[in-house]
Amino acid sequence: MGPVALGWVVAILVGIVLALVLGGIFGVAAGGTGPAVTGQSGAGLVIGSLIFGFLAYLAGGYVAGSRANTAKPLNGAMTAVLNLVIALVLAIIATLLILIIGGSDFPPGPVGALSATGGGFLGVLIGFLVNLAGGYVGGKLAESRGR
Repeated sequence: MGPVALGWVVAILVGIVLALVLGGIFGVAAGGTGPAVTGQSGAGLVIGSLIFGFLAYLAGGYVAGSRANTAKPLNGAMTAVLNLVIALVLAIIATLLILIIGGSDFPPGPVGALSATGGGFLGVLIGFLVNLAGGYVGGKLAESRGR
């Protein structure tokens, strides 16, 4: 679990740095105020998020793979799984807090696969799979370098 946790921390830090640096570059290019999210810019944000996630978990998977003694690609991929577990636990805690506090405006349950909830689930699934692939490739790179 140690290499996976270290890889997860590295992935989170690299993701933050990538978001700050590239967000700063594109924010300055857009005039510093940031345009409203439209169809094209929304699609660009989704693609950029997938690329950031892949690169962040590539670095995290490499660190996890290089610190692991065996199964380096598996340890790299497990950084994304650890992130999913942590995100689910935090989402459950946040939901419970909202229900306890008395969030009367809490949205209803899922209403269909093509609804916003279904699309949100599909987006999270695609993001998770991209992060999982990045972690696996990072672990493979660590394995090929013989570290």
